[in-house]
Amino acid sequence: MTDMMTREELMNSPAMTTCKGVLLAGLLLLGGSALAQQGTIKLEHRAEQWESVTDDNGIEQTRLVEAARVLPGEEVLFTVTYINVGDEAAEDVVITNPVPDHMFYVNNSATGDNTSITFSVDGGETFGAPQDLLITDALGAERPAAAKDYSHIRWVVDGGVTAGASGTVQFTAVVE
Repeated sequence: MTDMMTREELMNSPAMTTCKGVLLAGLLLLGGSALAQQGTIKLEHRAEQWESVTDDNGIEQTRLVEAARVLPGEEVLFTVTYINVGDEAAEDVVITNPVPDHMFYVNNSATGDNTSITFSVDGGETFGAPQDLLITDALGAERPAAAKDYSHIRWVVDGGVTAGASGTVQFTAVVE
C-alpha cells in the first residue's frame, strides 16, 4: 500500500463497489441498486473523513468532508443510504458491506436505525454477533475475534422498507 488512499481507491474499494442491498425473496442485483418482486431498493454510497477547521473567531470545529486523501491511521466514515423507489414495500432487506482492503473496522462503529447488525470474520461466508465470532490463530488455537478481524458487516432492516421510505447504515474503518 502507498502512503495514502485516494478518493478513487476508496470509491473503488470493496466497501463501495460490492455493497449490495439484498432482498432475500426474488432478488436482482444491478450495480448499486437491488430490485425485488415487491419493492425496489436503491443504494447511495459515501466515504467521508473528519476535517478540523478554525472559524473566524479562532474556534476549532470538526466537520465531515468527502474522503479525498486518507493517510495511515486516519478514519473513514462509510455511509450507505437505502431508498425504496418502488411502489410496494420491500421485505427482508439485507445490506452486506465488506471492510475495505488495508483498513480495519472501528469497534462499535456500525449503526443503522431499525436494523440488526452482524459481522463476518471469514470473508462474508458466515455472520454472527461479536461475542460468537472466533478466530483460529497460526498455532491452531481459537480465540475470540476482535474488531480488527472483521471482514464484513451485515445490516438486516427490521420490518422491511415501505414505498418511498429511506434509511442509512454506517461504519467507520481506519487505514492501516
